[in-house]
Amino acid sequence: MRHLLCLLAALSAVPASAERLTLDRIHADPALSGPGVRSLRVSPDGERVTFLRGRTDNQFQLDLWEFNMKDKTTHRLVDSKQLVPNESLSLEEKARRERARTASLSGILSYSWSPDGRQLLVPIAGDLYLVDVNQPDSARKVASGNVLDPKISPRGRYVSYVRDQNLYVIDLATGQERQLTTDGKDTVHNGEAEFVAQEEMDQNTGYYWAPDDSAIAYRRYDEAQVPVARRFEIFADRTEVIDQRYPAAGAKNVQIALMIVNPATGAQKQVDLGPDKDIYLVRADWSADGRTLVFQRQSRDQKRLDLVA
Repeated sequence: MRHLLCLLAALSAVPASAERLTLDRIHADPALSGPGVRSLRVSPDGERVTFLRGRTDNQFQLDLWEFNMKDKTTHRLVDSKQLVPNESLSLEEKARRERARTASLSGILSYSWSPDGRQLLVPIAGDLYLVDVNQPDSARKVASGNVLDPKISPRGRYVSYVRDQNLYVIDLATGQERQLTTDGKDTVHNGEAEFVAQEEMDQNTGYYWAPDDSAIAYRRYDEAQVPVARRFEIFADRTEVIDQRYPAAGAKNVQIALMIVNPATGAQKQVDLGPDKDIYLVRADWSADGRTLVFQRQSRDQKRLDLVA
């Protein structure tokens, strides 16, 4: 009934001289309602509401907008086309978007506020920008080179991200970049969620900040023993064959570890996940005071889930 009422309302709003509204047009792109909004955030000071919205000329390319609570105005903060005119994505980012079901989108797909509400962290096309909300045209590039999963630390001291299968931080006070892991290459990944965690457990991140910025817990996995499968990507003019490690049911899975690293010194230690190595690391998080790391461990047959602190 609700869909029928919406359809009747749409039909009643069409002027007599307008093109006839057909069922094909109703279900085609672009949407009749215009570009929708997503990823609404309220600024830490409560004065702004930010969101992503598709462009009028391409609803699948997203820009960053804000609604000002004081003067009740809406305007675009960051123009994705102006920031990066020609977007090019790495294979890792393409795979990440496919698993997040955002492969059809371009432009700005995510962003985050700094704790003081003065800046926004905006990733686009593998580069990373800090945007002053009072001077949005002066976006500052702080990292580049196929950056994945960027975050501002809870207290705002660092920006963190994954690049080339390793975990990095930038000290915002000094601008210095520190590489926290060095063994990420080939089948070894640091700070990323493995295929099963992304696809089946809704885990789109592989690292977790302590609330006081003192530590990062991160996943380290090696997929060397995972069988290689072939998949096909079909385009209008060609078909590509891609080899991908795929942990099918009953086959070997990744070797998973949970690590803790100090972002200031790089000192590391490994968390004991228990005697059984053939497990799923479902998720991890810190206690509110930052003293305790809590994680969920699941048996390979998914019949047992343990909460460990």
